[in-house]
Parts: sequence; C-alpha cells; structure tokens
Amino acid sequence: MRDKNKKGKTDRIYLVINIVILVIITILFVWYATNYYSSWKKQMETFMKNVAVSLSYPAWTYDKRVIEQLAAVVIEKEEIVSVVIYDDKNDKLAVKEKESKLTTFDLLFGTKRFVRVFSLIYADTYVGKVIFTYTDNSARKFLVVTGTGAVLFYIVSFLLASNVKKNKELAAMVDELNELNAELEAAFNELEETQNKIINAEKMAALGKLMVNIAHDINTPAGIIYSSLTEQQNRLVNVVKKFEADELTEEEFKSCVDTILELTQIMLRNARRIIELVQSLKRTALNEMVQTWSEINVKSVVNDVLNAMHPRLRKTKIEVVTEIDDNLVVYTIPGAIAQILMNLIDNAIVHAFEYDNPGKIMIRCEKIKSQSDKEYLLLTFSDNGKGMDEETKKRAFEPFYTTDKESGTGLGLSIVYSLVVDVLSGDIELESEIGKGTTLRIKIPLTKKNG
Repeated sequence: MRDKNKKGKTDRIYLVINIVILVIITILFVWYATNYYSSWKKQMETFMKNVAVSLSYPAWTYDKRVIEQLAAVVIEKEEIVSVVIYDDKNDKLAVKEKESKLTTFDLLFGTKRFVRVFSLIYADTYVGKVIFTYTDNSARKFLVVTGTGAVLFYIVSFLLASNVKKNKELAAMVDELNELNAELEAAFNELEETQNKIINAEKMAALGKLMVNIAHDINTPAGIIYSSLTEQQNRLVNVVKKFEADELTEEEFKSCVDTILELTQIMLRNARRIIELVQSLKRTALNEMVQTWSEINVKSVVNDVLNAMHPRLRKTKIEVVTEIDDNLVVYTIPGAIAQILMNLIDNAIVHAFEYDNPGKIMIRCEKIKSQSDKEYLLLTFSDNGKGMDEETKKRAFEPFYTTDKESGTGLGLSIVYSLVVDVLSGDIELESEIGKGTTLRIKIPLTKKNG
C-alpha cells in the first residue's frame, strides 16, 4: 500500500512538471507570436507608406511608366495581393494584382486579407491615392513552423521526463527482483522500447531545430536587403529633389547611379544567400524524413548538412574543414548519412569544445576497397577538442550516457551507432585521448544501384 501511495505521489509530481512545462512553452509561444505578428504588421505599414511616398511624385507628374514600374515591383512582395493607384480625379493610373486562391492552409489557420488606403501627397497637394490589398499568409506560415518546433520541444521534454521516471522505477525493481529473471528481462525490454521512442523523437525534434535556426539565419541577409533598399530609396529621393530644383550636377547623378548599382549587387548576393539556405534546408529535411536508398553526391550532402547547421556553428569558434572529392558518388541512404553528420557535429560542439572554445573539425570521405574487392565509403570525423578518458570511450555509444549532465541527453553517439550498424550495416571505430581530440572512422559497405 505504501509503494502504491509513493508511486501515486511520483505520478502526480511528474504530471505537475509536465503541465508546468506545457504552460511555460505555451506562454512563451503566445508572447513570441504576438510580438512577431505585431512587428510584421508594423513592417508592412512602413513598406506601404514608403511605397506611397515613392508614388507621390510620379502621380503628380502623371508619369504612368514609372507608376507601372513601381506597381510591378510592389506586387512582387509575397504578402501583396493587389495594388491600385488613382490620380486626384479618382481615375486609375495603374492596377497590378495576382491570382489569390484560398488554400487548405488558409482555411485551417484563418489567413486574413487586409485593405489599406494611402493618400498621395506631393508639395502639400493631394495628387491621388493608392490601395493595397494584402494577406498575413506568410506571417502565419512562419508562426505555424515556430509552433511546430515548440510542440516538438514539448514532446521531447515530456518523453525525457517520462524516461527519468521509468529509470527510477527500474532501479527499484532491480533491487526487488534479482531472483526473478523473467520479470527483469521484461523490465529491460520495456526500457529498451522507451529508449527507441526517445531516439525517434530526438530525430524529429532535429527538424524543428533546423527550421527555427534557418529562419533566424535568414534575418541577417533579409535585414541587409531591407537596409540597402532604404538607402537606395533615400538616394533616389535626394536626386529627385535636386533634379526638380535644377541643382543636380552630373557628378552627383553619376555617384547616385554607382551607389545604386553597388547596393543592387549587395542585395543580389544576400538574396542568393537566402535561396541557398532555404534549398539546403529543403534537401536536408527531405533526407531526414526519407530513409530510402539512392545515388548521391557525398560532397553535396555534406555541404547541405553544414549549411543547415550553420546557425549553430556560427555561434561557436569552430572551423569545419572538408576533404571530399567533387565526383564522389555512392549508392546509400542519404537520410542516414545526414543524421550521422548532424549528430557528430552537435556532439563535438557540446562535448569536444564546450560551446565557446576554439577548435577545428575535419570531415574526410573516400571510397576504399577490401582485400575481396568489396567497396566501402570511409567517413572520418575528427576534432582537436579535449578528448575522452578511457571510461568515456567505453561508454560513448551507450544510450543516455553523457558527460554533460546539465544539457546533454546522452543520445547523440547512440543514434550515430544505431544508424551506422543497424541501418547501414557498417562499422564504427572511436579513437580519443585526453587533450588530443577525437577521431571516429565510419566504414559503410556500398552496393551497386539495381538497373
């Protein structure tokens, strides 16, 4: 009876802990979502006001060519559905709109459509108006992605808390059931099943982390593009004012053109950076989800993983160097390779360099042959971090064994071992010495693609 009361009390404690975690995550997400949405609305308001200012002079001069060009640029913005520009007599000067149909996402998450009207004022004179129609689809998509990450984080927290509870119960059972091998074996199987569930949850949580990290990493080039556009606009407004006042010199005009060209190059570079980040995320996420055999370029997969891990790596002082032939193509499971690399990099950041210490990671991939001419992919992952002692080396691949009790889960190298041995039928060797870093050699057998 006492054991039952104790178990009931423990269950209530873990229930309260999980409820508290859920409430905290919910409050933080609501706060973040509210602030993000408010910031997005202010950005849209600023954007539309700037457009209205840019349209005032062309509307005053009835320069339809410039008005059409500005409207074409505005309609390219993802949130804008239509833009209609009128003169002071309420005659249309330009109309740009794009096809907008309600999607399943819009219906599920309540995408809203807004209409905003701005007067066009030039020299304190009303010269027309511009009407914007826009939606909050992109903002809601970002919040859905962020919310998914929060849900995955709660699931992992819940499973980890449940696992701690299971471990405590198992410790008590071992003392009481030493002579009952059958029951002990059943308890061990239960623990193993729980571990597998947590490992799978950890893999899914990695996707959520990647999406949030990439979203944050996109903010930098996006901010540079916005700043460049603002500067470009200010330059143009200044030149227009001098031109109207007949004070514009040839040197000033040339300087403005040169600056605009330079700003355009900056914006193009940062736009390409955003495209590369998104493409890397798409490929890495697809590899994570799809566990099928396919022919891959190894260097491309490694680069995609490094791009996806860039938001985490850039916060450290770690240099990652790769030695991989551009034409190294193998037939394997790309999702498993990506997961292995992500876990090894994450493990090195946390344990080898302890977050803030400088260091170097080397990733080398090559094809090798055995004496029987069987082909293998040899992946060598090494770092010059603090290394491992003998006890840590022996237990490195054990589930839940970690030297970082505060933030480590003890699943990183366990997942790597499972992927290499169970999924890819390969071998893994670990070499490490205190103060001299760690090297892992992963040998994966290669099969030829059928057909």
